[in-house]
Amino acid sequence: ISGQWDFIESALFGYAAGKVIESFVRFNLQPHHRVVAHFHEWMTGAGILYLKSSGAHIATIFTTHATVVGRCLACNNVPLYETLSSCNADEKARYYNVMAKHSLERCAAVNADVFTTVSDITATECGYLLGKKVDLITPNGFDNGILPRKDKKAEVRARGRKALTDLASAMCGEDCSGAFIVGISGRYEYKNKGLDVFLDVMGRLRNSSWRDRTIVAFIMVPAAHNGPDKALVSKLAGDGTDYLTQTTHVLTEPGTDAVLSRLKALNLLNSKEDKVKVFFVPSYLNGNDGVLNMKYYDLLPGMDLTLFPSYYEPWGYTPLESLAFGVPTVTTTLAGFGLWVRSHYNASHPSVTIVPRNDSNYGQVVDTVLKTVTDMAAVSEETMEQYRENAVEVSEIALWKHNIYYYKQAYSMALDRLV
Repeated sequence: ISGQWDFIESALFGYAAGKVIESFVRFNLQPHHRVVAHFHEWMTGAGILYLKSSGAHIATIFTTHATVVGRCLACNNVPLYETLSSCNADEKARYYNVMAKHSLERCAAVNADVFTTVSDITATECGYLLGKKVDLITPNGFDNGILPRKDKKAEVRARGRKALTDLASAMCGEDCSGAFIVGISGRYEYKNKGLDVFLDVMGRLRNSSWRDRTIVAFIMVPAAHNGPDKALVSKLAGDGTDYLTQTTHVLTEPGTDAVLSRLKALNLLNSKEDKVKVFFVPSYLNGNDGVLNMKYYDLLPGMDLTLFPSYYEPWGYTPLESLAFGVPTVTTTLAGFGLWVRSHYNASHPSVTIVPRNDSNYGQVVDTVLKTVTDMAAVSEETMEQYRENAVEVSEIALWKHNIYYYKQAYSMALDRLV
């Protein structure tokens, strides 16, 4: 089966990983040692196939965090959940030219000793699109070792907030220091990640009777760009004159950019009279982006609320990360993490709104997210502090110290099946 470079490169990597694992076991371990090799996503699937074909006495696990065909359908505005049971996955893979990836994914799922995925919603998807039921759900976990110390949280939050409000003020020419800050981040999958909902909520809010705190909204989604906006950098350094912009970096193709197009259509232009300001940060926030020069995890605590109204989200690290850093969030019933909270946190959770979402209730989703934003923007600082504490508490249901249990279960199952 032929594929483009992104298939070939991955297949080569998976194959090489299989060779390395086989060699390590052969030269470093004894025959009585019990070995499990765990492969994630279709990109590593060739390693499973190599180990099986070589006859190596190594148990294998394959975990998929999404499906190739499912993601394609969702990205292309197909009503995935309503049509899943009748979907011909091979036919769709050919249509969208992802047959090589889909085939490798399915072969890895079928040939591994144990097949797992990260959520119940993706398990259903796997059964229909890969023709193989998962053996076990292995939810993702979070490492709270990256969180700031408790005695440093207020300082980290204040620093992140100042960086964000300073940036907003520089980009729109107004003082945003007292604004309510909301944000969205993740991959640039306009529909799947809920960018469409996020923007429509901001558009509705702009045209509403809302006249309370200014809402500052950040879209932190990497896109192709040609570097920082130099005029903005100069202004932030105190050297520039008044200069208004909606993007921190110069987009490579601004004329066809989905976010910019929707901002224009909704008249979200950050005019002086607007109580909603929207800013696009199309760079990886790794501490060296040229504008903020702070890491995402240092900026995240500075937000008041994050919105992740996803349509296709097998797990959802972004809302989990947000809660762990003490920032209330919005997720949906189409996100594995949203469902995990529903089933594993048996108490009230004012810090996380789980929005019911399906193929046909887009308007209701926008309404619910809009209400959440306005409600949260109106709460007192004392109440918000309680929400932040609840956020951290909710996030702890997905710490690795808890979720490693499911992985150990998978490893034991794989070893039992090794013949």
